[in-house]
Amino acid sequence: MGPNLTFPAGEDPPPPIPEHELLGLIGTGSSGHVWLAKNALGAFRAVKIVRENSFNYGGAFDREWQGVLKFEPISRSHDGLVDILQVGGSKEAGYFYYVMELADDIISGQVVIQGRYLPRTLSRDIERRGRLPIGECVRTGAAIASALSFLHRHDLLHCDVKPSNIIFVNGFPKLADAGLVSEVFKPGARVGTEGFIAPEGSGTPEADVYSLGKVLYEISTGKDRNEYPELPPDLGETAEDRDVVQFNKIVLRSCRANPRQRFRSAEDLLTALVSFQFCQHQLRKAKAWRYSARLLAWCGLVVALVASVLMVWRVVWLLTHGK
Repeated sequence: MGPNLTFPAGEDPPPPIPEHELLGLIGTGSSGHVWLAKNALGAFRAVKIVRENSFNYGGAFDREWQGVLKFEPISRSHDGLVDILQVGGSKEAGYFYYVMELADDIISGQVVIQGRYLPRTLSRDIERRGRLPIGECVRTGAAIASALSFLHRHDLLHCDVKPSNIIFVNGFPKLADAGLVSEVFKPGARVGTEGFIAPEGSGTPEADVYSLGKVLYEISTGKDRNEYPELPPDLGETAEDRDVVQFNKIVLRSCRANPRQRFRSAEDLLTALVSFQFCQHQLRKAKAWRYSARLLAWCGLVVALVASVLMVWRVVWLLTHGK
């Protein structure tokens, strides 16, 4: 479905957003609604509006507000984080909003067709395509691991890493939804989305690594996070299927129940993903080189045999012709 040009039933119309025209509703969630908008220069943007009366208790609204305030200053400093371009509203007003760069359209990419726009997220990619090629899994995982590492170096946590919170902008994956970003490490808190929350709860870098591990599981197997650690039953002996099995070792280490057995950091996970890509490339190069070497050896043998036959034939010809 494309944008819904009406606001949700039973709710007040969205507040005016300075210098932006709201064009249609493109996303809904427990914490707010996301609108397709156009700014004063005619550029398309995404605008999330969060109302205080959408929450059961005021602390959740405050947490979301604080998350955006912490995320906004650094959002434009890393390619793997969605850019937040403007923030407004207040607790006194009963709502706040933030303007973001717009995700690609699921079909037309950066070409936005009003009335037909549908944002491309990683969850929609899985729905359309099933399990993704391992090379794509590596690149997506590395981009998000790098973004998480950047957040963690700034003493921030994301706390809600999942496929629907990973969007694509110009084809590049970015971590979106700053609502649960926190700088307070409270191990044991269960914020986020069930199935992606670590056994020990949210609130630590290791818990973010666990969540990303579940994302890697879904995109590499095409299976739901709650089916972890099952692998696809149709795996065969193709190079891609063997890569799935090898890649799963990274998934398993990311999702260990004991956080001390996981990757120590998002940066370590990033290193493992990059090393995997390099090693698989090198293994294939080595295999191709061995195949080429064997082929050359056989060609050399054939040439030697032909040369020997020609030499014998020449000798016989000379003898039979009395020379």
